[in-house]
Formats: sequence, C-alpha cells, structure tokens
Amino acid sequence: MPMLLEVRPENLEVSLPKEEEMVFVPELQSDESTSEVQEEHAVSINEYFRQVPVARGDTTCGEAAAMLSDGLEHPCIVLCDEQMKPTGLLMRENLYRLLNGRFAADLFYRKPIMNVANASPVIVDIHMEPAAIIDAALRRDEDHFYDCLLVTEQDCLLGVLTIRDVMSLSRKLQQEASTDRISTVTESGQEISRIHEAVTKLVQAANETVQEAGQVIRLSNEGEGRLRQVESSYLQVHEHMGDQGKHASQMLESIKTGAGMARSIRTLADQSGLLALNASIEAAHAGEYGRGFQIVAGEIRALAKQTREVAGNMTVLLQDIERLTQQTVSLIQASGTEIDESAKYVQEGAAAFGKLNHAVNALSCIVGTIATEGEEAGRIAANIQLKLKAMITDHSEL
Repeated sequence: MPMLLEVRPENLEVSLPKEEEMVFVPELQSDESTSEVQEEHAVSINEYFRQVPVARGDTTCGEAAAMLSDGLEHPCIVLCDEQMKPTGLLMRENLYRLLNGRFAADLFYRKPIMNVANASPVIVDIHMEPAAIIDAALRRDEDHFYDCLLVTEQDCLLGVLTIRDVMSLSRKLQQEASTDRISTVTESGQEISRIHEAVTKLVQAANETVQEAGQVIRLSNEGEGRLRQVESSYLQVHEHMGDQGKHASQMLESIKTGAGMARSIRTLADQSGLLALNASIEAAHAGEYGRGFQIVAGEIRALAKQTREVAGNMTVLLQDIERLTQQTVSLIQASGTEIDESAKYVQEGAAAFGKLNHAVNALSCIVGTIATEGEEAGRIAANIQLKLKAMITDHSEL
C-alpha cells in the first residue's frame, strides 16, 4: 500500500474539513423499507454495504488525505451535494498514487478533489436485486473495475460496496441458489416419487381393469350365445305354432264339413221319417196284405228318429268343437304375436350384448395402452428420481 508524503511543502496550509464536511453515513435504521427489502430478498444488501467519509466537491486533495489518514479502513471518499446525493467518487488508491509523486504536493494538495474524482461512479439502489447489482459491477471497464459501488435510497447515499463486498454478495447468492436448487431438486424428487407411486397404482388399476374387462367379455359372449339360443328356440316355437295354426284352420274346415254332413243326415232322417209315415198309411189301406210292410215302415220311422237325434247331438258336438278350435286358433295367434315381440327383444338384447362386447374390447385395448404407457412413464419417473438423487449427492459433496 503506498504511503502519504511524510514531509509537506513549506507554508502549506492544510485545513481539515469542517464538521459538516466530514460526514459519515449514519447506520441504516431498520425502517419499513429495509424490512420490506429483507422480506423480498433472502440476501439483504444491508449486510454488505459500509459507511465511508463524505465530502463536498471543493474539498482539497490534502484535506481528503487527512480524512483517509484518520480512518485507514475506509476505501474511498464519496462526493455529495447538500441533499446527500452522490456526485463523484475518489478511491483511496487513486489519491495515494497522485500524492506520492515527486511534485505531488505542489500539484495536487491544494486542488479540489472534484478534479481528480470519478464523476460517473456506478450507483445502485438499495431496493435493486442483488443479482442486478452484481451485473452492474461486472459491466464496468477495467479502469474502474475495482471502484466502489455507491448504494443509495431515494437518491440519498447510504454507503458503498467494495469489490470484496460484491464478491461476498455473489458467493452468498450462489450459496442461496445452491440451497434453493437442492431444495427444488429434493421437492422435485419427492414429487417424482409421488408421481411414480401414482403411475404404479394406475398401472395396477389398468391391469385389474383389463382382467375385469376380460371377464365381462366372456360373460357378454356367454349371454349373447344364450340369447341366440333363445332366439332360435323362439323361431322354432313360432314355426310350430304356425303349423298348429294351420292344422287348427284345417280342423275348422273339417268341422264345418262335418256340420254340413250332420245337417244332411238330419235332412235325410226327416225325409226317411216322412216316407215311413206315408208307407204306414199305405200299408193301412192295404189291410191284411200290408201289415208286414207296416211293420217295416214303423221300424224305418224309429230308425229315422234315432238318426235325427244322433244328427242333432252330432251338430251340437261339432259346434262345441268349432268354438274350442276357434279359441285355440285365437290363442295360437296371440302366442305367435307375443313370440314375435319377444323374439324382437331377444334380438335387441343380442345386439346390445354385441355392442357391449365391442365396447369392452375397445376399453380393454385403451386400458392396455394406458398400462403400457404407465409402465413406460414409471420407468422414466424412476430414472429421473435416480438422477435427482445423484444431483443432490453431488451438491452435498460440493
């Protein structure tokens, strides 16, 4: 570190700055704005900036050297106006380099520091993001790379950040970022673990669904086959009932024919009775000669009477048979209608079973695809989980 000149020029009056000129930035109070910054950023600038002497622009280089001699730990002097707004920066090393020359005392001791100070220092606000402050420090040119950064709040000076402070701040940010990354990776690993568990359960459920779908398909096929058998039985019954209806119709025709024959027999019986009556009358006229014929006529008349009675009974019986046959035909027709309706429902049921079978097959294919994709997703999640654990291990070793 270069030292100040031990011997000053003769008659050189070096007056120390007035009390208001030697202003040190007071300690920053923990007001509401500061607490908001601390809450907003995990790394607070308040922990890094430091206070330095403040002077006006007309302060001489000799007075500035005296100010720095009173506090060797101060890296610089900040030039401010009456409102504490920074107007320039004079680094300690730059001032020493000027004052250690052979003719430095004559050239610089009485000159104001505003002539040798940096009039465009980097000024950052206390509310800026730490990363933005570091970027601003790194963007400086080489001539001023090691200059202090001026920290302000509402354009008023709070303190300065040295390059060491900026590096400490950067390291702190890196540590915080590393901690955040480890936390994020850990949380991501936990989320991936939960996703892997959920995917495993999904695959298990999908496999169970495939098995259940197989059972539903089997039962659906059985139900469809049985409905087809019922449909076939209905068709056979319908065919048999159609034949029965035809037979019943033929029976009705036969009954009608028989009724006609019974009427004809009764008519013949009536005619035979009349003929027998006429024959008896003629036999009575014949006297003794017609007695035998009269006996025969009486027998014929009795036979005609019996025939008429049998024909009447036969007619009544045929009428009852016809009535019962008509009822049978009506029942057969109603049963045929019911069988037709039932057969239609059976066909609809069989078609529904077919659609159900097709739908379950499609569902089984979809669920099988889900199970396959789920297994692949599970393998990917497990691989990601292993990589995240490796990342956490690497960060822990660092």
